[in-house]
Amino acid sequence: LAIAFLLSSVFIPIRSNLILSEAEMTSLLSTIFISFIIIGVLSITSVIPVSLSIRDMYYRHKAAGMLSSRSVGRAFAVAEKRFIIISSVLFCIVFIPISGIVNSPNQDLRYRVRESIAFWGFFAFNGAIYSYIGQLFTCLVRGQGTATILASVFIGINNFFSGLIVRPQQMTGLWQFTYWINPGHFVYEGLCMSVFHNDTRKVIVSEGSDYYIPLGCDVTYANSDCEVEVHTYVDTFFGGLFHRDNIPRDAIILGCILFAVRMSTFLALKYFTYSGK
Repeated sequence: LAIAFLLSSVFIPIRSNLILSEAEMTSLLSTIFISFIIIGVLSITSVIPVSLSIRDMYYRHKAAGMLSSRSVGRAFAVAEKRFIIISSVLFCIVFIPISGIVNSPNQDLRYRVRESIAFWGFFAFNGAIYSYIGQLFTCLVRGQGTATILASVFIGINNFFSGLIVRPQQMTGLWQFTYWINPGHFVYEGLCMSVFHNDTRKVIVSEGSDYYIPLGCDVTYANSDCEVEVHTYVDTFFGGLFHRDNIPRDAIILGCILFAVRMSTFLALKYFTYSGK
């Protein structure tokens, strides 16, 4: 709750504005990115030491023939499920209304609720993937130090290749694979497109902006500030590669990633035994 309020409270003065500056718009996009990264990092770093102690307890019971890998795997999933749901709900019920990300004037209350639910769904997916990947790392390697290093690599990949620090249109050639295998890309696209795909608020784009020419402002406004709708600006910001139509695909891919992580955890528990401490 505190993190959600701190991140969203900076937008209180502009949450009802129908015209935003380019800096304010990019700040909204950046804050959404920072939000799911911060919550993800907290999830993965907090789950590793707990999972490690449960794993070592399981090894002792496994040696005595008292506990199966299937039981522990299910326990890992159930233990995190409530935390994931509650934490994502609490974050979103504070962050969404305070930040004003669903305050487009052309949307009624029902539409805003649907957008908020979609936003929450992708936020919950993000928390689940970070938490369960943390569990997987503790089951794949021997010690907490190695699991933490793997978690740091995963966090770094999500930071750089989710679509903000390095934009989708900038990832060309060999580096395209980091964008398409990165779960953060599908989370970030789902979050942004859930709330901005039909936003008719205006963004003022000044001459000299990186997006002035791609938005066609040099033709329409000729050396003066131009106004474009939020959804148009967001589309150009991501090089036309983030789409509302991709939301079902993003959800399916995240579900497949989550399933693969859970299955890998079951297999690691079954076939790897590092200590009986």
